[in-house]
Amino acid sequence: MTLPFTRRIMLGASLAVPAIVSARAQDAFPTHPVRLVVPFPPGGSTDVIGRIIAAAMQERLKQTVVVDNRPGASGTVGSASVSRSPADGYTILFSNIASQGVMPALSPGNVPYDPVKDFTHIGMIGVYWAVLLVNPKFPAKTLAEFIAEAKKHPGEINFATSGIGSSPHLFVEMLKAEAGINIVHVPYRGAGPALSAILANEVPAMGDSLPSSTPHIRSGALRALGVSSAQRVPAFPNLPTFAEQGFPRMAIDNWYGISGPPDMPAPVVATLTAALNDSLKDPAVIERMRTLGLEPRIMNGEAFGSFIENMFALWKDTVRIANIHVD
Repeated sequence: MTLPFTRRIMLGASLAVPAIVSARAQDAFPTHPVRLVVPFPPGGSTDVIGRIIAAAMQERLKQTVVVDNRPGASGTVGSASVSRSPADGYTILFSNIASQGVMPALSPGNVPYDPVKDFTHIGMIGVYWAVLLVNPKFPAKTLAEFIAEAKKHPGEINFATSGIGSSPHLFVEMLKAEAGINIVHVPYRGAGPALSAILANEVPAMGDSLPSSTPHIRSGALRALGVSSAQRVPAFPNLPTFAEQGFPRMAIDNWYGISGPPDMPAPVVATLTAALNDSLKDPAVIERMRTLGLEPRIMNGEAFGSFIENMFALWKDTVRIANIHVD
């Protein structure tokens, strides 16, 4: 049966209402607090940086951004929760190299998401780097001297990290392969206990991230032998890179970013990206991040997603070469 013309108009208008309401909701985003999931415990460098970004984005979004710490399994617990959240922009993730790179490469059967396909990648926050540290009592004052000591005493020098499969662990495994040395991994339950061990000279060396070791390097309590940046870090101009010491493959950026559930609406993503990028241009934010050993880097969603994909491939290759397994 053919409907009268007026009823067809009314029916068409009623069907259009949900789409109009949805569009207006996106245009108004955000109308209530946004939750930023930080998949690591409170108090660490990741949490500190997450709170800096949350406060800066909150100012620009004109809406509260609440930090929700959801630690577990090297960031994969919190990340998995975001991948299953509604794609409305009100739950976003402080994504990072561990949850979106190392762990999916190291233990794909135990990570319940694809780090590229199961997220909407909103933008990068910044990059930081790995460092090789030694206790000042260790005889090596340079990377070359450390490698010489390791070759002189194969299998006798221990190195600490924040845990099996952490990015510092894989980084030192890469150094072992590149330099042809045999040093022994001693995993700890986090960077804090590992730093305590090297500071007490229970282990002579450690692979760590620059943000967590920065205070100890500055104080002279630990000696850094190399950093994984492509060029020297402005905050540490006297610290040579691994690349300039003969290991160009070890110029690797660790990173933090903002991601969300898959299939987020483009207008919502644009609003969040704009707030993030504007935050990263704020001199106060830049200064605080650099003090923590993190270099701000603006990278919009599409480029950020490609970056994550490339880094994921690198870590998969590193895991294969180092023959690392996590049950």
